[in-house]
Amino acid sequence: MDTLALLQHYWWFLISLLGALLVFLLFVQGGQSLLYTIGRTEHERNLIVNSLGRKWELTFTTL
Repeated sequence: MDTLALLQHYWWFLISLLGALLVFLLFVQGGQSLLYTIGRTEHERNLIVNSLGRKWELTFTTL
């Protein structure tokens, strides 16, 4: 019985970790897809890219 509880905790830890990773990747992907809509000048685009980080390759290939 104790092993079952340990496995359930381990399972939900993995599911929550994967969910958090997906939310993070979708946040970066969504922010960078709005890059040319929100940023009107080159300076505003640079601010958006710097706030999201340069993770386009990671999120684009992962999703």
